[in-house]
Amino acid sequence: MSDLSNLVFLESESGEWLNTLPNYQKEIVSELLESSLPEEAAAIWLEASIDTNAPFGTGNEDVEKKYFNYLQDQVYKLLCGDVEYDMERKEVNELVKKNVPKETIISTISAIIGAKIGFAAAFLAPAIVIIFIIIGKISLNAWCSMKKNTNQPQS
Repeated sequence: MSDLSNLVFLESESGEWLNTLPNYQKEIVSELLESSLPEEAAAIWLEASIDTNAPFGTGNEDVEKKYFNYLQDQVYKLLCGDVEYDMERKEVNELVKKNVPKETIISTISAIIGAKIGFAAAFLAPAIVIIFIIIGKISLNAWCSMKKNTNQPQS
């Protein structure tokens, strides 16, 4: 586990993470969260613009769900300690140690992941905020364990 477990998840309310977004995104995401579960809200956000970004599926596949799962996998790699994100995790750890505003952390993480997967940080930020809201409800350690178990091949 990385030092990112100190990433203000324990003391954060959902509204604090939402406040990291520009008002136009915050209003839409708030409405989505009021009418659906956080995972569904993130998938809806991603689905709204997926056609103009990149195809992650073909045919009858559930593209937005697949994309949300892919994004969660990338956040997992960054926050939970995958070697692919070692340097980037150190960068985020430094920001956390300096106690920078959450807006900076969200924009940095969005830019890091966006650069890795080829998407604009502004497009990813709302979904990452929702993932952080989910993590805040259960803790980073529990979320990492849950994601690790879902990423294991079933025997």
